[in-house]
Amino acid sequence: MTYLDARRGGTMTTVQRWTGQESKALRHALRMSVRDFATHLGVAERTVSKWEAGAATITPRPEMQAALDTALGKASSEARSRFSSALHVSLSASVGAPSVQPDLAAAAREQVARTRRALGLSVEEFASVLSAALMWRPSVGEVITWETTTVPPGDVILALKKITGQAEMSSANSERLGDLVAVYRSRSEFSTYLPPNQLLGGAKEVRAVGLSLNLLTQSFADRRWHDLIESGTRARCLFLDPAGSAIRAREKEEAFPAGQLSGLTILNIETLKRVRDRLPEHLRDRMELAVYDDTLRFNVVLADDTCIAQPYLTKSRGVDSPAFVIRRRPDHPCLYPVFEQFFETQWERGLKL
Repeated sequence: MTYLDARRGGTMTTVQRWTGQESKALRHALRMSVRDFATHLGVAERTVSKWEAGAATITPRPEMQAALDTALGKASSEARSRFSSALHVSLSASVGAPSVQPDLAAAAREQVARTRRALGLSVEEFASVLSAALMWRPSVGEVITWETTTVPPGDVILALKKITGQAEMSSANSERLGDLVAVYRSRSEFSTYLPPNQLLGGAKEVRAVGLSLNLLTQSFADRRWHDLIESGTRARCLFLDPAGSAIRAREKEEAFPAGQLSGLTILNIETLKRVRDRLPEHLRDRMELAVYDDTLRFNVVLADDTCIAQPYLTKSRGVDSPAFVIRRRPDHPCLYPVFEQFFETQWERGLKL
């Protein structure tokens, strides 16, 4: 595939590499004769004829690639729309080739669906993975249509190749990496690619241990917690004791004013208490809260089979710590059971609220 559909928010179609095929599609979109198109570009008629005769096998010189870019850029929106349609919807009508585009469109949709299934990801998870490769975030609805009804943009198809290559590399290194699937430099970077609503939404069991657990309180609405618990979720949340010595030590280490982390932790505990108190009485035991007073080592959130683990580093604030994404692998247990045991040990030692 030699073109990229870069239309997001109304920007135009662009071409990664022009061949005679794209050149002819542009000439037809501009509704020009070979002579007029040659004059428009400032080249000889025979040059245009040579491009089109060679179709996808002929590639214009770099300066002509730039001239074609300019011609497309200056085209009217109607002409650009016709050009895009020629490439993505009815290529056969534009270039006089046999009618094969419907099959190509179906193959592209199947490629999207097949890649997602091979990775074992939900549509939401796949949209997040695609965003890292594309450098823009597709919606869940877009992914669904790319698998069912519309032709996926060219840059999505290229992204699939990148993702597939990464998956193959990951598979080859699975014995070395175990169940570690992703690493992010900071909590904010992690939250961009796996927001709390996606991490926690639909989870049947949530377990968390850390300092203030902002991920579960500041970034996940009370209403969402209420709906989650009513749907059958069980949650156990273990905070660093806001009245203990360990949190005061951490405040000094992170250069916070005395009482700042304690105050934030109290606020977050009260938030989840409020959620629990508003639940029907027979559901309140599904949300359990506790505190502990130990040296802080990790912030760990376990949502079903996904574990997010962040170390607390000396002289480094928690929000700036790297985040490790781990997925439970019964066939190859590695880090997940380690952090699961870490949580359970801390929970047993905690003071229930």
